[in-house]
Amino acid sequence: MKHAPGTPGTVCPYSGVRADDAEFLHPDDRKAAIKMVEHAALEDIQDAISDMFAGVARGSKSLSYKPAPRRNRPRPRFGRRDLMRLLVCDCCGRDYGVFAIALFCPDCGALNLALHFAREAELVGQQVDMAEALGKDRQELAYRLLGNAHEDVLTAFEATLKVAYAYCIENRPPGAAPGKPVGNDFQNVDKSRKRFEEFSFDPFAELDAQELAVLSLNIQKRHLIGHNLGVVDARFVQHAKEAKLGETVELVAADIRSFAMLCRKVVRRIDDMLAGLPLPPSVVQNGEETMASPTETIGDLSPEGTAVGKWICMTSTDGLPGHVGENSLVEAFPNLSIDQLAEAAADLAEDGFVTLTHLISERLPRVHVSEELFLTFDPPYMGSNPVADARQLIPLILPKDSVEVPALHAESGLPLRRFNPAIGLILSKVGEGRVSGAWAQGYPTPYFLLVDSDRVAIKRLARQLEG
Repeated sequence: MKHAPGTPGTVCPYSGVRADDAEFLHPDDRKAAIKMVEHAALEDIQDAISDMFAGVARGSKSLSYKPAPRRNRPRPRFGRRDLMRLLVCDCCGRDYGVFAIALFCPDCGALNLALHFAREAELVGQQVDMAEALGKDRQELAYRLLGNAHEDVLTAFEATLKVAYAYCIENRPPGAAPGKPVGNDFQNVDKSRKRFEEFSFDPFAELDAQELAVLSLNIQKRHLIGHNLGVVDARFVQHAKEAKLGETVELVAADIRSFAMLCRKVVRRIDDMLAGLPLPPSVVQNGEETMASPTETIGDLSPEGTAVGKWICMTSTDGLPGHVGENSLVEAFPNLSIDQLAEAAADLAEDGFVTLTHLISERLPRVHVSEELFLTFDPPYMGSNPVADARQLIPLILPKDSVEVPALHAESGLPLRRFNPAIGLILSKVGEGRVSGAWAQGYPTPYFLLVDSDRVAIKRLARQLEG
C-alpha cells in the first residue's frame, strides 16, 4: 500500500495520480447527493410541521384536529450502471467500481492489476462451467461457449499487458525515446518479451519451457477460433503435431482453465514489478532450466512439495479429492527424478494434503488428494477462498433437513471448482451415516441429511470460520 486506508484524497485507478476527493466526484453523483439531502430535508420539515400542530385542539369543545396519515416518500436510491467491474482491494479491503481494467486501489494506492485479471479468470471459469453443464445433444453450443471463453482469456491477457506497458511508457525518465505503437504485439510471447525488454523486465521469466509451449499453443488456438471458425490450418499444425489439417481444433475445459492460470502467473509477475516488489527468480539460471520459483514454500513444505501441491491444485477441474495419475505427475515435473517426486509426495502426506498407497513393484506411490490440499492451496494460487465460500453456503444449508448437493450448487451460484472444496469442509461436520455414499458426477455426494447435532456442529464451524 502507498497510503494508509482512509487517508484524505483519492488515487486515480488508472494513472496512480493522487488528488482531492472532489476531483473524482462525477456530476451525476453530485446530483444524486443533493437529491438525498433534499429528501431528508423535506422529511424533517414534515416532521416539524406535524409537531407544531400536535395537541392544537386539545381541551377545546368546539374544535377538533386530527392529522391525516403521513405519506412518507420512498428514499431515493442511486447506482452507477456504467461501473460494471466491482472489486474489493486485497490489500486494504476497500470496495470500488471501475471501467474495465485499472491498476490501483483508489484508497490505499496498491497495485490491483493481478486482482483485475483474477476477476477475468473467474468469469471465464463461469463460462466453462456453463458449457460443461450442457448435455450431449447441445455439443455445438457447448463448443461455441468454450470457444468464447478461450478467446476471452487472450483478450483479457492482451489488454492487461497493454495497460501495464502503457503505464511503464508514461512513467519513463524524462528524455527517454517515445514508445512505438504496439499493434497486436501482446498476442505473441516473443514480441511481448521484446516490448518489456525496454524496461529490463521479462514477464514470462517464471514459466518453464513446457508452460511457455502450452501458453503459445493456446494463443495459436485463439487465432484459429477467432479467425478460422476453429478449423485447423497449416500454420497451427506446426505448433500442434497431433492436430489434423482441416479438422476442428479440440477445446477442453481443463485446457482453458490452465491457459487462464498461466496468464495469471504472468500478470502476477507484472503486478509485482510495477509495485516494486522482489521478483521470484527466473526458471533459467546459469543457462540451465530449473523449477519455477524454487524457493516458494507453504508452511513447513519443501519447495518440491509446494510445487507438486500447487500443480495438483491448479490442474484440478472440480476441486474434488481423488487419485493423481502417475504419468501426469511425471510429465508435469520433467526436472525432478522419481525419488524427488516420491519425497515431495511424502512431504505433502506429512501435512495431510494427500494420502499415499505404496506398492512393492513401484517406486512412486499412488497419490490420493485430500480436501485439506484445496483449503490450503486455493487462496494463494486460485484466487478463491473455500472458507469464505463455506460461510456463503452455511445459511443456505441450515434451514434444510435434506440437502440435494447439485441443487445447492445451482442455488449458490459458485463455480464447481470453488463449490466442492467449500461443501467438502461442511460435510466433514455432518454425521457419516447421514452423507450418501452413492456416486454423483462432479460432486462429493448427491445428498446428505441434517439432524440437530449436525446443525450444532455446522454453526460452531461458522463461528470458527468467522474468526
